[in-house]
Amino acid sequence: MSINTQRLDNKVFSMASTLFGFGENKAVEVQQAPVEKPLQLSGRIIAIYPAIIEEAFSSTMDNYRKYIASYNFKTQAENELIQAHNNSVKEFCKANSLTDIQKEYKRLFLLHNSKNSNPRNYNEAVTQFCNDYGLIVEKKKIQTVKYATEVVFQNLLHLYNSQLMKRNEKFIKGGITSKRPIEEFKINSFLVTQLKRNEVNSIAICSKTVRNHRKRLEEAGVFVEYHFAGRNRPVELHINPEILVILDVYTSKIKRSENKELKLTFWNVLPDNNESTRTILNENKKKENVENNSQDIRSSSEALTPSHLLFSTRTHTSNQTLCTMGAGGRPQTTEKTLSTKLQELILDRQELAENLANGNYHNYKPIDIRYLYKEAFSGTLTNEEFRELAIQDFFKSVSKIYKSSTPFAGSYKKAINLYYQNKWIAFTGNSFNKSVLVDEISQMRWRIEWARKWFVKNEFSPLFPYDYFDMTRKTSKEVGFEYTKAKWNEHLTAIAKYDALKKKQQSNATKRKETINHSKKCENALARFFKDKLTYSQLFDYVEQNLPKQYLEKLPDLILKKSLKTNEKTIAINSNDTVKYNWIEF
Repeated sequence: MSINTQRLDNKVFSMASTLFGFGENKAVEVQQAPVEKPLQLSGRIIAIYPAIIEEAFSSTMDNYRKYIASYNFKTQAENELIQAHNNSVKEFCKANSLTDIQKEYKRLFLLHNSKNSNPRNYNEAVTQFCNDYGLIVEKKKIQTVKYATEVVFQNLLHLYNSQLMKRNEKFIKGGITSKRPIEEFKINSFLVTQLKRNEVNSIAICSKTVRNHRKRLEEAGVFVEYHFAGRNRPVELHINPEILVILDVYTSKIKRSENKELKLTFWNVLPDNNESTRTILNENKKKENVENNSQDIRSSSEALTPSHLLFSTRTHTSNQTLCTMGAGGRPQTTEKTLSTKLQELILDRQELAENLANGNYHNYKPIDIRYLYKEAFSGTLTNEEFRELAIQDFFKSVSKIYKSSTPFAGSYKKAINLYYQNKWIAFTGNSFNKSVLVDEISQMRWRIEWARKWFVKNEFSPLFPYDYFDMTRKTSKEVGFEYTKAKWNEHLTAIAKYDALKKKQQSNATKRKETINHSKKCENALARFFKDKLTYSQLFDYVEQNLPKQYLEKLPDLILKKSLKTNEKTIAINSNDTVKYNWIEF
């Protein structure tokens, strides 16, 4: 019997050709959209410290929704073509009885392709099969991406951002600022189910559900470059560059794929950390910078509390607002950014030394570390300016050690110059990265406080600043500030020991509570058994399934002891005689 073939209706095929760009109507097959080539290295987003936060997260979700809306529309049209094919298969099978050869070929085809989880690949194989053996196999319907997948995708983005931030931390500590392609996303389905917000699971689903949503996103092209490295390792993949948007924490700029320009303009322009500013500006330069457009580009999120609340220890005053000319020549006031306020705190070295000698900073309060962290990651000060600010803040904080002495300005000036020449400079001669330096500031503040308490406790006057901050004085007998670094290391060791002891105490407390809880459960089960609410078999089953193994081993002895105590009480109540029997006599 000859095998008949059937051609697709021209109207249906015309709609598919319009939507998917199919070729000429040759045979019954409905050609699928070409599979995307693996994402090349040049197609990935290039950044220094990538993160998916704030505008980047919002933009990524907007791109995702647009992409999925377009994908679902195309999928629905594709399903109409699949339904037309399946109807043709049903009509063909009704009109023609299948031969034994066709039945066997169909069985072998279904057996061979039963494990093909990708419906488009399966339908492509069906098309080829039907071209060779007739319309005897139906195609699979392609699932659209449902709204629940968006929630899973959001949590996957959060997990990806955590992975990127951990990697950034390593590079930040090393001071590495070279650009590199973003790393692949390593998906662990179990970690997605463990994500919590305010001690409550973010999504109450199991690992298998997460995998199903991940596969659906792979079919849709949201995830590309899928790589499976074994059951004991997470799946590695990349997010489609048409969807993913990255915020480079180092430059505070939004990053997209360099070889593809998206038609999206809804994100804000953020400040560039590489913007160069001078340390000391005269009044004329300040007015020029006010009119500079770069001042307006800075993010409004840097606006902070007034300077007199945040930096109350300055020795000179300055206006808290910048005056600009608005429409019609009317003056407008613009609140200064955090970077501008911090920059204004930087003094000339001679002026700083004289202020220190005059005791102007004996009650100095250091700059809030939170604002220094904000400046380090999203401010516009250069690394050199930030280092200069940190050194001056350090010496202002040190001033409290010299309340009872009167060092000369020259000694202060030489100590300040010593730190400018040697402190927080890499072997290349460049200043430390701001994100690295801000951690050093916290350490130095702890060491200053330890030194102050030591001088008060021992009623000992410190050496003049140039001698005290001599970096070669590292032993306790030399009475130099560098010795406090050893005390800082001891402090870190003590914290580590305390954390280990605390974890051990918590572990012991948990074990004690579990032991008490298990004992209570066992007592309750025995009580129910002696009240005839549990059978002997039920008692053993309960102990075996709910209590540790040792309780099952001791259960017969526990039943015997409980039985003896119960019998003793019963005899004592029912007996009118004063004679008491000992169970040993029996």
